[in-house]
Amino acid sequence: MKLQARHIFFLKIGAIVLLSLVGAWLFLKQLLFSSMLLLLIILALAVSLYYDRKKMIGSVEQMIASIRHADFSSHFVHHGSGDELSRLSQEMNEALDVFRSQAHDAMRDEAETQAWQKLISVLTHEIMNSITPIISLSETLSEQELPDEVDVEDYRVMKRAMDTIHRRSKGLLAFVENYRKLTRLPQPTIQPIAIQPMLQSLQQLMASGGVTFDYEVYPEQLILKADKTMVEQLLLNLLKNAHEASAATAEARIEVKAEKIGDEIHISVADNGHGIAPEAIEKIFIPFYSTKTSGSGIGLTLCRQIALRHRGKIVVKSDNKGSKFTVVFPE
Repeated sequence: MKLQARHIFFLKIGAIVLLSLVGAWLFLKQLLFSSMLLLLIILALAVSLYYDRKKMIGSVEQMIASIRHADFSSHFVHHGSGDELSRLSQEMNEALDVFRSQAHDAMRDEAETQAWQKLISVLTHEIMNSITPIISLSETLSEQELPDEVDVEDYRVMKRAMDTIHRRSKGLLAFVENYRKLTRLPQPTIQPIAIQPMLQSLQQLMASGGVTFDYEVYPEQLILKADKTMVEQLLLNLLKNAHEASAATAEARIEVKAEKIGDEIHISVADNGHGIAPEAIEKIFIPFYSTKTSGSGIGLTLCRQIALRHRGKIVVKSDNKGSKFTVVFPE
């Protein structure tokens, strides 16, 4: 049976104490040679203890240094002996595996977001450069007076066509401008936000548009450090989606809950609609994707962008009884 490191440690301590007592007794009996021999043995045990502890501390320092230098590919070897160092190495490996997974997901989301932002920026730039002169030209032609030699009916047809071009171009310009919001989201201005008054204000605002919801805040004086304008925009988008999702149910119900969990603040918006199809859940945060025929496909993308700007995340759970979106903010 192999002794564990802690057992060997206590055995060495016990041996040092016992040998010290025996050495003292031999010294009192004037057996100097024997007492000196025991003293050397005691010193050898003490040095052995020192190097054992130094080895453990060195391994821990190596683990900490790897994490400090963002070397998350490192793996700490443990020999399965069950001693403290092996257990510590195993726990560190498990913690690093979890962190690797979270870091990979975060980097993937960030890379995906940057790619979409770059694509949107290029597309909107090119479209707006093309649309602007068309609008200007159609506006100029529409305002021109009727020349004497032009047939009135032909001119009327031309003017109607120009008006149509002008109207559709302005509509397209407004549509593109809406998507530019994704690439122009500013850095948040962090400030303390009392969540309960904010939700009360949103409740009054949404009620004027026919959207009602109940809310719960725990603790009541819960404070969130975030950009108030961005958080309100995020919640307005989620509440609007929840209202549309539950509109077809007999008794539509929307519930908002804010609570502190550990070192995080969770704000959830839940509805009792028909839920989101499983195959659509993975796509709802992709720009331009929408499960609604009249949806623009940027609402939830903007919500996730706001959450990421605050070093947070947004999580969705959905079934045939409704959907629940939870925004997680660091405290």
